[in-house]
Amino acid sequence: MTALRISTMGCRWDVDLSRVRPEVADRLRHLWAHANVETADRSEPEDFPRELIASHLGDPVGAEGGPILDENVVTAPYTFSTAITLASIRAQSGRLTLLHSAALAEPATGAGVILVAESGTGKSTAARTLGRELGYLSDETAVIRDDLTLIGHPKPLSLIPAPGQPKIEKSPGELGLLPAPPDPWLAATILLCRKPGHGVPTLESVPLLEAMAETIPQSSALPTQDRPLASLARVLTAGAGVHRLTYAEIADAAPLIHALLAGIPRGSNNGAHWQIVDPAEGRRTEPWTSTPAADDAIVTEHTRITRAPYLDAIDDGVEVLVLNGPNPIRLLGLGSTIWRTCTAELTVAEATATVVTEHGEHPDAPELVAEAVHSLLANGLLETL
Repeated sequence: MTALRISTMGCRWDVDLSRVRPEVADRLRHLWAHANVETADRSEPEDFPRELIASHLGDPVGAEGGPILDENVVTAPYTFSTAITLASIRAQSGRLTLLHSAALAEPATGAGVILVAESGTGKSTAARTLGRELGYLSDETAVIRDDLTLIGHPKPLSLIPAPGQPKIEKSPGELGLLPAPPDPWLAATILLCRKPGHGVPTLESVPLLEAMAETIPQSSALPTQDRPLASLARVLTAGAGVHRLTYAEIADAAPLIHALLAGIPRGSNNGAHWQIVDPAEGRRTEPWTSTPAADDAIVTEHTRITRAPYLDAIDDGVEVLVLNGPNPIRLLGLGSTIWRTCTAELTVAEATATVVTEHGEHPDAPELVAEAVHSLLANGLLETL
């Protein structure tokens, strides 16, 4: 048998292993045996299953686009997992919310939690530890449908055997992890903050726009979604919403996570208020194209300004989060007031009058507004006329 069926992130891949060493092929089959699913996921894109052809480095007939592996049975599986992950992300980009996160779910209720963190800061360790009591969905990528249900990416876990050594792969079964429940749904999101020597773990609620600003850099292809910030806001307000977990050892924090998931009704949200701020017609940027900075502009009270094109924005009544192409920019205080005011062309003096009305008199108001306008111009959120 040379083919390997992998069902992950809602995609079925048929991987031809005939060009790789038998020892490597056997190891890959073992590592991914739990993901051999015949039935299509309801979120599978068209034209699946698809074939991928794996080959080794230097293979003169290596297949374009397929996983290219070294011949080491220990290290090749990590390269393979990375290739499967990237191929699945490409297939689901713009269709689903994809976050660089571990994901697990309560076996009995399906209540799921996603653990967001940068690479190398504790996701795999958290999944390995918590997955002995929670069903394992992924140590790498959380996949969320529009209805806030979760799709597994049950790749082998990527572990560092010792400092300075390359990552190796272990299957969920080898690590004693529980399988995912059949219909997991999103009940909470946690931002991991591991601090050696921290002491007693703490779990604190995070305001929505703060959470979004931290989460967007850990997303995959978010700007390609329709209304990307609205999609992410719905994810981050699902169930109990977003919490920051500060801890030294994840095992010590497990009771906090179980308590957070307990008793959350399916389909609930944390009640955070937010609204979409659509760009004016014809003023929306492309997903990967930012409005350029105008940091050399001279700002006077007579300078005429307006909003620059942007991709998407959300306003919670206090702050504004603007997506300028792929770049999230969080506006507070004067910045949010000025940006809200600039729905049409106006002068800096007119913007100053609005700021004074909203924030009160200040002897340095003209200078403070001019500085804020310059910062907005430098971030591509305003333009001069």
